[in-house]
Amino acid sequence: MNKYQNTKVLILGLGLNQGGLGAARFFAKHGAILKVTDLKTVEQLKPSLEELKSFENIEYILGEHRFEDIDWADLIIRNQGIKPDNKYLKYALEQGKRVEMDIGIVLEYINPSQIIGVTGTKGKSTTASLIFQALQSSLRGGTTKQSSSDKIAASDGRRTRNDVGRVIFAGNIGKGVLDSVEFISENTLLVLELSSFQLEAFEQHKVSPKYSVITNILRDHLNYYASMKDYIQAKRAIAEYQNESDFLFLRKDDPLASSKKFLNGLKGEVVYFSEDDLPKDFQPTLPGEHNKLNYAAALKVVTQLGIESQKALNAMNQFKGVEFREQLIKEWSGIKIYNDTAATTPDAAIAALKTFPDCVLIAGGMNKNLEFDQFAKAIDTYAKAVYFLEGDATEQIKDLLNSKFNPPAGGQSSKLYGTYNDLEQLLRDVKKTAKSGDTIMFSPGATSFNLFQNEFDRGRKFNQAVEKVFI
Repeated sequence: MNKYQNTKVLILGLGLNQGGLGAARFFAKHGAILKVTDLKTVEQLKPSLEELKSFENIEYILGEHRFEDIDWADLIIRNQGIKPDNKYLKYALEQGKRVEMDIGIVLEYINPSQIIGVTGTKGKSTTASLIFQALQSSLRGGTTKQSSSDKIAASDGRRTRNDVGRVIFAGNIGKGVLDSVEFISENTLLVLELSSFQLEAFEQHKVSPKYSVITNILRDHLNYYASMKDYIQAKRAIAEYQNESDFLFLRKDDPLASSKKFLNGLKGEVVYFSEDDLPKDFQPTLPGEHNKLNYAAALKVVTQLGIESQKALNAMNQFKGVEFREQLIKEWSGIKIYNDTAATTPDAAIAALKTFPDCVLIAGGMNKNLEFDQFAKAIDTYAKAVYFLEGDATEQIKDLLNSKFNPPAGGQSSKLYGTYNDLEQLLRDVKKTAKSGDTIMFSPGATSFNLFQNEFDRGRKFNQAVEKVFI
């Protein structure tokens, strides 16, 4: 396991999520000579640095990246937020340096035949969580019809042991994937929630998970990708290198992922899912029509692995939801407050509005080259009122509300209640107007980088502000 002893490793981008942290922990534990660099300052990275304070073999270069650190390194681990065209990455490749993402390192320790990969613009966290819930329940209660591992074979025909001994859940969910390596063995199943950025590691290594799920493909990350075509291609990596004995799970009516153009050349067996796969009398714990598709996708995967359908659904209904995804965080004087900060796209926020109609919506932030016409229409149709966090996306949405959706003679939509750069003040004003029976939904539909470190920082600060205001 100590194959990286005395290897000079550079973590390019520590960040505030578990990807950079997990990589730093992994290489520090395994005896690497470690440098960590990030454009953020010590103060900005304080939570991450606090978690790493016990390691004495880490040198930090913060507030900048340096070419000399690239020259120094034997191995460079890039944070998923760093674009492939970053000048330091390009320089590293020009110098013949080995550049990896954390998932690329994980692939050294596990065969792709042991991986269930879940991606999609919306629903990937919930779907992956439901799959994990059902598999964990199966292991505890022995609910599989046959050994799950009987269906997990490496490309060379090697079989795992007679049963699956452990299921691990990691990926793009705030759990560093490298933290899971010490628990991986030949009878491990690894459930990975994968962003389009993380899929670049699979593309780099020319492998795909044996079980690949695409929940949907919608417009997103167009501030990162040059075009929608590039974004779709990034998602395709989850299935690009499958063979005929692998499985690709797709939403039956997804116009992009289920199109002939997208599927052309893919070798995995395509398994479609839809709401019709759920029993008519099934009552999911998680609300919303969009979540029914998440249950359906998860059900298709776990039944393919041999778990009985009803037992799988019973297990999945024990799952209470993903943090920051339509999460109920407070009930106060008959008012319910939900945190959906993970809704960084208009489509995700629209789904929340449809699930909780007549809500008091808190939305807005920065744009990532997306369109907001449908979001504005949904606000006009479903929201009782909307309070905005400032940002360029907010201005676009307000303009649409004021120009397209029948504003009063004064020229401003009656839905608009103000724009803020302070969550506490925003919530104080919401508190003045909210009544018993109301739902307050924090579903931004936009990114957060003008006011917060990321959407998770935004979500945590929203929770803190709620606790201060609603007392």
